[in-house]
Amino acid sequence: MSLEKLKLVSSQVIGRILSVRGRGEEATKQALVLPMLDALGYDIWNPTEVCPEYEADFAVKKAGQKEKVDLAISIGGVPKIYLEVKSIDAALDGCEGQLARYFNSTGTVTLGILTNGIEWRFFTDTGDPNLMDAQPFHVVRLEAADQGLDVMARFAKAVFSPEAIRDYATELKYTANMASFLRDELDLKDRDPSEYLIRWILKSEKMYDGIVNGNVVERFRPIAKAAITRMIRDIVRRSITAMEEEAANSTQVIPDVTGNETESDLNGTEEAIHSENPRQIITTERELRAFEILKSLFDASELRDALIHDGSLKKDVPVALAYKDTTAYFGIYLNKPSCWVVRIVTEAKRPWLGVALDRDYVARNLPEGFSMMEPSAFAESRVAINGPEDLHALAGLFLEAARQMIREKKEGALKGE
Repeated sequence: MSLEKLKLVSSQVIGRILSVRGRGEEATKQALVLPMLDALGYDIWNPTEVCPEYEADFAVKKAGQKEKVDLAISIGGVPKIYLEVKSIDAALDGCEGQLARYFNSTGTVTLGILTNGIEWRFFTDTGDPNLMDAQPFHVVRLEAADQGLDVMARFAKAVFSPEAIRDYATELKYTANMASFLRDELDLKDRDPSEYLIRWILKSEKMYDGIVNGNVVERFRPIAKAAITRMIRDIVRRSITAMEEEAANSTQVIPDVTGNETESDLNGTEEAIHSENPRQIITTERELRAFEILKSLFDASELRDALIHDGSLKKDVPVALAYKDTTAYFGIYLNKPSCWVVRIVTEAKRPWLGVALDRDYVARNLPEGFSMMEPSAFAESRVAINGPEDLHALAGLFLEAARQMIREKKEGALKGE
């Protein structure tokens, strides 16, 4: 599935809006919703994969009829996505309750979608498991300038990963919430610090020895404001200096005696770009293609039905391949980000694959035509690649890294770790 195809189908859907208005929910589903699911790689003609009017075990009678999910998408024969479809003319606010009831009643479902064909709201469970969040973690508006299709591409069949979706949604939600909280507390342009913030500061270790009462809070309010203002100015100065240094370094290409960029120069540039640049994390099509390839290799191996020990649950659980994007690399892991198997950089001048295996083992088992790269802070064993398609040839290393992670978790459980 390509993002370009999703954009193409989106433009076709927008062109049908006028002809669908006033024709009800079924027309919305057929003309607007199903084409987008088809673009995401789901077989809309196969009711075992995309099932309309899905009657689940939780179905209860309402007004003499059983409630049914408008669309249920199954992967591997198991329901994973529920869609509640409303007419294109309907507003979506206040319609989450029915979807939540379906979501919360089916333990295998990890993605809930509420849509009227033009606006798509995506929900998951970032708090309690199998309890759908009240707010969507992402909204796609097909008529908007910034449609949000790059995120929607994460939910394509070829790269669908419940753990990756939940991890992404959790990071998105709580990063925004924490940033909003800190902004409210620390933006003191037109006001003084809150009593809550002053009390928290004064009660910090080695800060204030007396009892923090109302009079103390008022006495320290201007002091706290001055300290916070100074701290923010220091951070801004440091950030500006770092950006100026980065801009200066990015224009310098130091050639070796042959006139070519050296590997160390390329690595340094790459890590500066990924580590120091505070840009927004954007999962690229090449990164999703890398996951698609490795997921297909994983699903075709014996590891698909393997178990891995979960220390927090103190039991073995089915293994699940997932991904987490960062500013430094695109990581692929088993069940939890700490159980990483490979790390990939596709956007640098010299792309590479990092494998969670010993360097000597990787060197001995490296396919012909590939070369090792120097270790970095992100991966000790790195292999130079041209792009995602090279991962087919490196399947053996990827699968062995996955097997080793499963073994390590099992051995850790036996040792009581």
